[in-house]
Amino acid sequence: MDKDSNLWDDIVVGAGSAGCIVAARLSENTSRRVLVLEAGPSDVWLMKPFGLSYYLDFSRFEWGYWSQSDSTRNMRTDHWRRGRVVGGSGSINGMNYVRGTRADYDRWAAMGNVGWSADDVMPLFRDMERCEPGYHSPPDYSIRGDSGPLPIREVRHCHPLTNAFLEAAQAAGIPRTRDFNGAQQEGVGYGQFNQRRGMRVSSADAWLKPALQRKNLKLVTDALVHKLLVKEGRVTGVSYECDGVMHEARAGRVILCGGAINTPQLLMLSGIGDGDELQAHGIDVVLHQPGVGRNLMEHPLIRPSWRVKRPSYSPTNNWLRMAGFGAKFLLTGQGPLATITEAMGFLRTSPAEAVPDVHMLFSVAGAVNDDELKFYKSLKVLPYPSFSMVLDKSYPLSRGSIRLASADPKAAPLIEPNLLGDSRDVETLVKAIGLLRRIVSKSPLADMVMEEVEPGPHVTSEAALVEYVKSRAGLAYHASGTCRMGVDEKAVVTPDLKVRGLENLWIADASVMPDLISGNINAACMMIGEKLGRQLRS
Repeated sequence: MDKDSNLWDDIVVGAGSAGCIVAARLSENTSRRVLVLEAGPSDVWLMKPFGLSYYLDFSRFEWGYWSQSDSTRNMRTDHWRRGRVVGGSGSINGMNYVRGTRADYDRWAAMGNVGWSADDVMPLFRDMERCEPGYHSPPDYSIRGDSGPLPIREVRHCHPLTNAFLEAAQAAGIPRTRDFNGAQQEGVGYGQFNQRRGMRVSSADAWLKPALQRKNLKLVTDALVHKLLVKEGRVTGVSYECDGVMHEARAGRVILCGGAINTPQLLMLSGIGDGDELQAHGIDVVLHQPGVGRNLMEHPLIRPSWRVKRPSYSPTNNWLRMAGFGAKFLLTGQGPLATITEAMGFLRTSPAEAVPDVHMLFSVAGAVNDDELKFYKSLKVLPYPSFSMVLDKSYPLSRGSIRLASADPKAAPLIEPNLLGDSRDVETLVKAIGLLRRIVSKSPLADMVMEEVEPGPHVTSEAALVEYVKSRAGLAYHASGTCRMGVDEKAVVTPDLKVRGLENLWIADASVMPDLISGNINAACMMIGEKLGRQLRS
């Protein structure tokens, strides 16, 4: 065991979407020494254009987790894609930039989480953003940011199918929104992405890498933290493995930023969790906190898809078209190498819904859930011209859990999704299929459609649609909630993100979310990192 001679003021575990920002903000205080430990490699070899992930194997940059069989979905198992690389899941995701609604954060505050209302967090989003030129409608800069470190671009040069979808949705009575991250989220409109000229800009790019020029900040990659070091109720550091050698690092503060799967796993490996379960694995109980690993939330997702009469962005053997995609990307930063989801929608499945209850992405390359083992495991891209309306329930009621498989830090945890455990989640997705079919029935999109691929034209009865949802529903890769914040004793962290019952330990990642927001969660994770980074810096 190598005990590092130098002590640190702060240790950040996980250089993901939140962790990169926490570390960068803490290092702004040059009197403090900050260590960042990342289990994965550098992102230097990770190709920045999103579209290449459908053609290349990037599995070395993710954890390779698979869930337990899910009894709520005909015993289906899923690949839970989580980034194991500098930048975390923000280095391998689809880059959709969605803040969430004001109501989402006001709901957090109403649960007792003081400091998390929309009025509290929206200025953080604004400070993070730099809206790039080229929006179809100029952003409202009283709401949006124009000078932050994170570039946000809107899709400009769209495929004709995308514009046909937007027109058809309006014909179906769905409003058009000029900015999902502005005053009105409800409706359909063009997608926004954390990109510069089509190239990914993660929180590692925007915050961590510039901060690494400071002498008081150190990043160690390929460093797997085995456990927290705890003495008399105080976290004093971590034990980690790097290049086959065990190390100890000590610090006055430790901040966990490993995400909704790895953060609860590390807590449990360190003796913090349900006491009975820990003892069953031979782990000494440091703190009995049964909330650790519970409340796992995920947006349940389906992929209704249609075959079309004209070329889409679906993979092709036509090398001339492929060359055209490449040229478009190089010249404009647009096209399928930048993104295949050029439009988005926040929709109500019924006028009776108080707020939009489903979120969808319009993908100009059709794909269905499958068991084909590629980087996007469990996802099969259709080999002919097609599109998908990738749909998820915004506020699921089902809850799963993360548990230990063993006391071995290198063993994957048990992921128990229970993705459709509440029948109301199934009902919402079934209603949403009818809404999508109504959109597709409207011109000009209807004129381009050849046939419905999934669920299929014969899947029309309530029972058949329920069976389709249960057999095909998958993940939006928005795992969260497993170390939720709150004011009750079962909440793992307090509203200031400090772990309840221990000193010197904080969490900043998706695990602290008390409830899911609508849409993609990466922007919210970055906001959480920004919030805690500022709090601890001062």
